Parts: sequence; structure tokens; C-alpha cells
Amino acid sequence: MAAKSLLRELIRELRLTNNSYPKSLWESPAYQFILKNFRRNQVTAEQTCKAQQESQYMADTYLCYLKSSRIAAQLRHEFHGQGERTSPIISGSDLSATDRLNLPNRRIKLSLEKSNMMRAVSLGSPNRLTMSLMSDDLSHTIFESDPTFTRIGLAVQKKTLDETKVDLTVNNFFRKKHNEELMSILLEEEVPGVENVLELFESFLQTFQSYGAEHQVFNQCGEYESKCGEQVTALHKLIQMAPQGHSKLAQAQELEQELRFERDTWRLVASLYQDRLNSEFQDSEMESEEIWSGLDDATSEDDLVRQLYDKNAIIRQAQLVVDWLEQRAADVYHDSHYSQAEFYGDAVTGWENTLHSLISKKRGLSTDNVEHSLVTQMDPDAPNREQTRRLHPLDKEDEMRLLRSVFARLRCGQLDEAQQLCFRAGQPFRAAILEGWKLFHDPNMKSRTDVANTKESPSGNPYRDIWKTMSWKECENMQLSVEERSILALLCGHLKALLPACLSWEDQLWAHLRAMIDHCVEKELRRCVNYKRQLQVLPDEYWNQQLTIESIFSTLAASRDKSLLAQGRDQYRIIQRYLIMDDVDGLLEEMSSWLSKGDNWSVHLRPHMLRLMAHLALFFRRIGRGSSDDLIGSILEAYVLQLVSLGRTDLAAVYVAQLPLPEDQTRLYAQCLVMVEEQQESCEDTERQHLLYLAHQVGLDVNAIAKQVVVTLCNQGDVIQHANDASLQIATTAEDERRIRSLSWLLMDPSMRSELLIQANTLMRGYLLRRQIEAVKLTFKLIPPDTLKILSELWESRTGLTDLPIEVAAATREYLSIQAYIDALDAFQEWFARFHHSKPKKIEGSVQQQRGGASAQLSFTENLLKEQHLKQHQVEMLRWQAAVDSLTETAIDKLYNVLLFPDGGWMADSVQFEDEDAPRLQQQQLLRQSCIPHAALLLCNILTSTHRHSQCLELANVVASEQQSLYKVCSAEQLAQLTKHLRQAYVKLLDHGESP
Repeated sequence: MAAKSLLRELIRELRLTNNSYPKSLWESPAYQFILKNFRRNQVTAEQTCKAQQESQYMADTYLCYLKSSRIAAQLRHEFHGQGERTSPIISGSDLSATDRLNLPNRRIKLSLEKSNMMRAVSLGSPNRLTMSLMSDDLSHTIFESDPTFTRIGLAVQKKTLDETKVDLTVNNFFRKKHNEELMSILLEEEVPGVENVLELFESFLQTFQSYGAEHQVFNQCGEYESKCGEQVTALHKLIQMAPQGHSKLAQAQELEQELRFERDTWRLVASLYQDRLNSEFQDSEMESEEIWSGLDDATSEDDLVRQLYDKNAIIRQAQLVVDWLEQRAADVYHDSHYSQAEFYGDAVTGWENTLHSLISKKRGLSTDNVEHSLVTQMDPDAPNREQTRRLHPLDKEDEMRLLRSVFARLRCGQLDEAQQLCFRAGQPFRAAILEGWKLFHDPNMKSRTDVANTKESPSGNPYRDIWKTMSWKECENMQLSVEERSILALLCGHLKALLPACLSWEDQLWAHLRAMIDHCVEKELRRCVNYKRQLQVLPDEYWNQQLTIESIFSTLAASRDKSLLAQGRDQYRIIQRYLIMDDVDGLLEEMSSWLSKGDNWSVHLRPHMLRLMAHLALFFRRIGRGSSDDLIGSILEAYVLQLVSLGRTDLAAVYVAQLPLPEDQTRLYAQCLVMVEEQQESCEDTERQHLLYLAHQVGLDVNAIAKQVVVTLCNQGDVIQHANDASLQIATTAEDERRIRSLSWLLMDPSMRSELLIQANTLMRGYLLRRQIEAVKLTFKLIPPDTLKILSELWESRTGLTDLPIEVAAATREYLSIQAYIDALDAFQEWFARFHHSKPKKIEGSVQQQRGGASAQLSFTENLLKEQHLKQHQVEMLRWQAAVDSLTETAIDKLYNVLLFPDGGWMADSVQFEDEDAPRLQQQQLLRQSCIPHAALLLCNILTSTHRHSQCLELANVVASEQQSLYKVCSAEQLAQLTKHLRQAYVKLLDHGESP
């Protein structure tokens, strides 16, 4: 904005006096580019950057030319007694120059401070800038205060310009490269700047781990602040680079504001709690009489206030909050206050247009009707004294702008800069007014030990009470502007007059805290300092301002200003309020309540807010202020789940380890890994191993976590629906495949094989009940073949025993039962396919020949082929029969392995467990009732199909045997079906004359 404003003034000035400048200036590429592009509205972002660079270089070139032209004009004036026509920028308010140019009565100002050639040059002292307000000779210029603007030769000037061009070329090269990077972000990213800000999550984790010691807690806060500040700076540059109204920048602007709040919050935390922890070692509750027991008559106001700040923690911390609010305002001052007085040029005198009108009227050159209603004198009190008259409208506008800028500087805590601004604006009396509030201190009153006995200058205002009383009265003078009264109110503690100038929540808090501190300081000064005279009595309204931190926030919460109330409900400001009040438990409860409000809250909990909440909770626990582990745990849990949602599960382990209870750590990290499995279609084993390794690094129970993950993912519900028809086969779904893949979490460590076996058995039992045979096979393939061997070796190496524990032994037996059943089903399927679908087909007879002569010969050929085909068929039948016999024997053996499973039978524990109603035992019983009769029917089908009727009768004996008691698990319908097949086999056996 400053560069554009400078350019407009430059173009206007060149047009007014174009015949005074060299032709090369008008024909320069810089000026032509600027004139061509900046006069249009069709300018891209890249062109805007280039034009700003060119305009800066153009301003430097113009300034160098002004130096040479001013020097030439002064030399000609000395030798010839008259000057040439010069620019009003050079001649200041010289009437002769203005009259000769026939310019209108207005100011043409140029903000020379924005030039690269002026940046390194400090302003002259205020005394040199302060001039007589009624001087007739105003031929001095703004260049008088700059020591670089001297009579230099043309060679030196050219050398300086060349060096400047080289410096600008190098700087522009790097600036252009940086701008291109920012522009690429604007064009490529969907939401510019947001991806880079996500680095904060990793940066905060690194900072948290790097500063783990208790004495480094405030270094940690400082690093948090620094990281946020870097991102704020980067986002701000990105936003400035983008064209006005860029469609993608709305979220980036919101994010910049959010990170500003977070940065300022960490700054407040470090400032307040460093003081609070240090003050715990002191007696902050000491009585006032004890505090001031060491005072004497030589104690000055400044000495007493210093002791007050040292001893009174409330006042000291209130001042820390004031300093924090002022620094916060200073950070955004140059970005938000575009109407600064500095942008409108430097004046050598105050109210220059009014002064110009008065001088013109005195010389009889007045032509403006406005001048008749102007003040007649130029002293500071003239506008208030001559109430029917006023300042020149341009001066009134400048004065309002100056007052707003001065107040803004004071709001930023920049008193010296505010005074310098008054000097530069030609109003040193306002700078003097700002001196009146300072505490008086005379170092010569103390006993001195130096031999020279030199005297030092006192500081402050010895009549501060008089100044304060008069300032209070001026604050109630309604003829003064709101800005002027707010400046005086700030310095004298008049809260009522200060509040109208405070629009935001931060401004209101700052005003109340300033008034509270002023009241406390004034009270102690009048009570403890030994003044040699009677002090001025302050109004009762001043002493009635009994403010505390709690009452201040109550006042802000009860405000009638809706915008102020809305700002007070912002989550960052709520956190800051609790921090200032030192209510840590209240803050933790408030933040924890936000977690349950969700979208019902006015501002939804965003990832960066959760990061701030989590690290604040960890900070309070580290310094011993967080008394509720449950509240801290809930906040950490929300932040960890947010990290997983953002795809940064690798950062979660450290925060999970901060939970106090191991079972909570296991539950939360397992929940994170479950979310990883659900978010991804296929989680790689390398990622699983890495996440478990991170958990191991921070001391989490990896085995318990992996078990919890598998239990959660493999959960099939409390009641598993089982199919009544054992011959059905249900297809495998995608959810089933995800459950099966989740078993890979237990493959990361051989010590988890027992748990792998238990969970795999649980999964396969459910699939068998639902007759999802393919899912059972997929689960079985996932279990390494050497699992049983590893279990035995691990147990033997650990205990020296060969017998596995009961739970592992039962899981091993169940695993072998499922293996036997799957093998039996595979063997039956292979036999069935070979027996029913692979039997060679007999070739049909050839077609009869119709012709008689060739009939005999063709009949012989046909017979020969028929014989060959019959032989081939017999060979194939023999081969098929051999294969069928082999498959039959294998299938019979496999099915008998199920029916005659040792040590109690198939899917039955050899040792009875105490809880017989457990879901596992119930599922085993259901499987026995469905799978054993199904295996018997399959075996009967094979025996009858292969005409092994005698073996069918043997099967009947096996089923009826009391040793196996297989008939007990068969229902009446299943027994009837089995009996039917056995009866048919018995009949067949009798038909063939064989003995049953």
C-alpha cells in the first residue's frame, strides 16, 4: 500500500513539473512499465510484485535526482540572487514557489521514509525539527534533517546511485525467487498454506521431546511460540502476495488469525507462569506495612513503584498482561493501521495549512473563503479557546489522523515512538503532554559513595499530581475529540473516557488493567511517599474505581456490545481469561467440556485448537498445576484421535504415553491402530511394524496393544448367526477380509504367536458357524506353519517344561481340530470332483455306411477304430479308478480324523474350564452339533458311492459307540438321515449276497 501511494504521488508530481526533469527519466523502462500497468486494473499477481519492485527503484532514482536539483537550485540562488522554479516538495510552504507554479492551496507530500536510500538514516533530533510556529521564513525543507542530503558532487551521486542499483538488483533477484515459490503455492495447492502449517504438529512433538526436563519448561513454551510465529509470518507473506479477492485465501486468512492467537497464548503462558513459579518462593502475601518498612524520606516515586512491583504479585502480573496486550497490538500495528500519519509525509510545523492561510491573509494574498472562520492564533490552546473558529479542514484531518496514530502507538506500548511522531508532525507540545505522567526520581537524594560527587539529572514529573488532576478535567471536556480525551485518559487513569476508543475485547481488557494498575500505584504513592507539599486531591470517581481481575472479566462478560460478547466467547480468549485469572482447574474443565459439545459449539474444535489444548494440559501437569488426571487424559485422547484423522499416527505414541494409567494407554493406542486399519484399504506390514515400534520406544505394552487391536477388529458381535444347513458355503465379504488381515498385527513378534492362535481360532469358529469355508481357509493360511513349533520352543526356553499352559494347549487343540475339518472338506471336494465330473465317457458306435461296395471295407476300418477306442477307454477307466480309489482312501481317512479325533473328540477340550457358559464353549458345542454329523454324512456318501457297503456298517458302529458318543451331538433329523443311508447300504449288501 505504501509503495502504491508513493507511486501515485510520484506520477502526479512528474506530470506537474515534467519540464524540470531529464528526458531519460521519462523514457526509463521502470517508469514506462509502472505507468502502463498501474493505471489499469488488469494486473496479475506476478505483475503486481514486479511493479512494486520497479516502483521502489523508481522512487530511489527520483530521490537522487531531487538531491541534485535542490543543490543546483541553491547554488544558483547564492550566485545569482534568485531561484528557479522548483517542486513544492523541495520548497516546502514557500509562497513564492507556490505562486509561480499557480498550484492550488493544498499539500503535496511524499513519504520519503519508505525509500531504500532513507531506511538506514535516522531522523534528526526533535529540537532541530521544532521551529517557530509564527516564523515568516519557511524556506527550510524536510531534507534539512537528513545528514545525507548535503552538497555532494555529481560523481559521488552517480556512484551512490550505481551502488544502490546493484544492491537492489541482488535483493530483487532473491525476492523474485521467493515470490515465485509463493506464487507456485497459490496456483498449485487447493488451500494455499494449509499443508505447510501441518508441519506444526511434528514441530510441537519434537519440541516436547527436546525439552523434557522440568527446568526447560519455559524454553519449551518459547519454542512453541517461535514455531507458531514462523508459520504466521509465512502465511502473512503468502496472503500479501495473492491478488485482492483471491478465491483460495479465505481459509489461509482464518488460519493465520488462529495461529496468531495460539502464538500470543504461548507468549502469555511463558510470561505469567514464569513469574508465578518464581514468586512461589517469596512471601507474596506480606502485609503492606512489612513491605514498606525499609522506606525513608529519600525514597522517590520511582523507587517505591519498583518495590511495589517486586513485592505485589497481583500488580506485577497485571502489568505483565498489559505488556502482553501491547506487544500483541504492536505485532499487527503496521498490517492493520493503513491510515498512519507516517504515510502522509513529514511536516516541519504543526497545522501548516492554517499557518499558511494566516500568513497569506497577513500579506493580503488570501482568496479562500475558508480562511475567514479559521483561528487567529497558533498556540496549542487556540482551537479550544476560540470555540467559534476552527482549524483548516486539511489540518483538522491531519490532526485526527495524528491523534489516532498516537493512540495506536500508545496502545502498542510505544510511548517514545508516539512522542517522536508528535515531533515529526510539528506538534512538540503533544510530546510534552505525554511526559507528564512519568514518576519522579532524583538520584541525587540518595547518599552517594563516588568521590567526584557528580550530580545526575532527575527524571519524571515532580508535579505529576497537578498534571493528573488537569488531565482528568480535560478527559471530561466534551469539546475535545474522543481520540484526544482517550490519550489523556490512558495516562491519568480515567477509565470512562478511555473505553470509547477501545473497540475490541483485547482493547477493553487493556484499558481496565491500565486503570487498575494506575489506581493501585497512586494509592500506594500517596500513602507511602513523603511529599514535601500538599498534593492535589483527585476526584472521588477516581478512587471509586475499585477494580480486580475478577471484576474486570465480569464487566466484560456483562457488556451490552454484541460484538464484544461474541469476541469474549472465542475459545482462544476464554483460554487466555483463565490463564490471566490463574484458574487452571477451571480451564481444564472448560476445555474438557468443549470435547463433548462438538458442532454445537460456536467455533468447532479445529486441529490447531486441540494441539494448543493438549500441550497446555501437559504444561500444567509438568509444573504441578494440573490436579485432574482425568481431564488431562480426555484432552490428550481427543488430540491423539485428531492426529490419526490427519494421517499423523506416527506422532500419537508419545502423547499416548503421557496418560497416567497403562490400561488407558493400551486402549487409546489400540483405538488409533484400529482407525488406521479402517481408514486404509490395505495396511502394509511395514507400517504396522513401524507403529508398534514407535509404541515400544515410548514404553507402551506392545503385546497388549496388538491383542486389543485384533480383538476390536475381529469382533463379530455378541451373537453369531450360524447356518443350520452344513452343506452351504457363504461367500467371503470385504469386511471378512479386513478382519482376517488384522491378524497381521500379531505376526510382528514371535512372542505373540499364542495370542495369534487364540484370535485366529475365535475368527474361524465364527466363520464355520456361518459356513464361510473360504474365509476359514484364508484365516488358516495367514497362520505360519511353524506356529506350534515356536510355541513349544518359547515355552520350553522360558520355563523348561514341555507341556504348554492350559489356555495355549486348548488353543492348539482347537487349531488342530479346525485343520482336520478343513482337510476333510478339501479331500471330499477333490474326491467328489474326480468321481462325478472326471469319469471317462464311453464312445458311441460309428455311423452305418449306406453303400454296398465299399461297405465291407469301411466297416472293417470302423471296427478297428472302435477297438482302439475301447482299449483307450479301458486304460482311462483304470487310471480314473485308481485315482478315485486313492482319493477315496484319503477322504475316508480325513473324515475319520474328524469323527475319531483323540482325547475327547473333535472341537472338545481335553481339560474342562471353569466357565462352561463362555461364548467359546458355546460355539464349540454348536460346531460339534453341525460339523460332526456333516462329516458322517459325507463319509457315508463316499462309502455308498464307491459300493463299500460293509464299511458303512462300520460307520454305524462308530457313531453308536459310547466311547466317542457321536450320536449325542446329532439331532433326530440328522440321525434319521444317517440311518436312511445306512439302511440302503445294508440292503445293497444283502442283494450282493455278502454278510453284513
